[in-house]
Amino acid sequence: MISQLLSAGHAALSFGGAGFAASAQSPKDPLWNSYHLAQLPLEIQRNLAAQCPSGSIAGHYFATYTPATIVLHYEYLGCRSGVAALCRNGQYLRQVYRAVGGQFRLKRSYFAAAYQ
Repeated sequence: MISQLLSAGHAALSFGGAGFAASAQSPKDPLWNSYHLAQLPLEIQRNLAAQCPSGSIAGHYFATYTPATIVLHYEYLGCRSGVAALCRNGQYLRQVYRAVGGQFRLKRSYFAAAYQ
C-alpha cells in the first residue's frame, strides 16, 4: 500500500515537473526587436535612424562584436515600414565600425554573403 502511494506521488511530481519545465521555456529575447539596436553606441544608432526613419528592428546577429570593432549585418535589419536589408547580387551590406578616441567610426562598407 505504501509503495503504491509513493509510486502515485512520484508520477504526480513527474508530470507536474514536466509541465512546469515546459512553461518555463518561453523565449526571453524575441528574434526581431529594437532592443538589439538599443545596445549599440549612440553614433551607430544615429546612422541607422537616418537609414530607417520609421524605426528599425534587428535580429540577434545584426551586430557582432570584438573589443574594438562592431560589424553590422544588414540581412538582420528591418524597418517598421518594410525591409531595410541592402543587398546586391545576393549579397548584403556589411559595415565595420572601429573604436577611435572613445567613439565608433565607420571604417569599411562592403557586400558579403548572408551571415551563417
